[in-house]
Amino acid sequence: MPELSRFDGGAPIDWDAVWRAFEADGGLIVERFIAPPLLARLQADFAPLISAHPPGSTTEGLWTTFHGDRTKRITGLPNHSDAWVELLCDPRYQEMGDRYLGAGDYWLNTGQLICIGPGESPQMLHRDELNWPHATREEEITVTAIFALTDFTEENGATVIAPGSNHWDGVLPPVPEGAACRATMPAGSALLYSGKVIHGGGANTTRDQWRVGLHAGFCRGWLRAEENFQLTVSLETAKRLPERVQHLLGFRSYHPEFGGRLGLVDYDDAARLLG
Repeated sequence: MPELSRFDGGAPIDWDAVWRAFEADGGLIVERFIAPPLLARLQADFAPLISAHPPGSTTEGLWTTFHGDRTKRITGLPNHSDAWVELLCDPRYQEMGDRYLGAGDYWLNTGQLICIGPGESPQMLHRDELNWPHATREEEITVTAIFALTDFTEENGATVIAPGSNHWDGVLPPVPEGAACRATMPAGSALLYSGKVIHGGGANTTRDQWRVGLHAGFCRGWLRAEENFQLTVSLETAKRLPERVQHLLGFRSYHPEFGGRLGLVDYDDAARLLG
């Protein structure tokens, strides 16, 4: 069975090796990515949200199954956590977006808590780039981090991922027996992965453990982001955010190197609404 490369974020890392693993396998794990004090703040900020939020999706059909009826998905996180805003500004996280999507040329696609509950079945395997089936191309259009806020184990729903599937032909080819592994990792780790790699949430076979991950991806600036941050994050919150985060959430307009400006207000930068 294949395994993902692992790196220790608590020690000096050869980031060239990290990106080689990313490009070869479509994903890798950085343990100790989040320092313990920041991890504790994230856990404390999100605990009441998780407790109050019901599991399952209100959308009937495919998405009910895809999202899981025993999984909680929670968005609008900048309203609730300065610690999450701080993590959004992490230069290592930014380097992934800059490297594969272009500096200043992407949005935050979604920043959602995915909390896989006891008894949840495995998620359908998929490629994230298929959010935009007509925009797929050889280069990346989306890259993602899943930050582990609890331990990810075989039993509680650690992500299933097929290393190297970022190079497989076809829209969504079947994953042969033995070609996938589980992204087990301790709390504070990050799974960094390509939008092309085939993956999905694992089954949670425990009786009482919730697997809590912060799924936070970037997408190119000319794509519609998965989360509508202008509706999940208040304007008052946006005014207090760092400029980089305002841009990532779409509260500042997109200015490509070539082409017209996008996301304008009265044909001026949306930042004018922030004061």
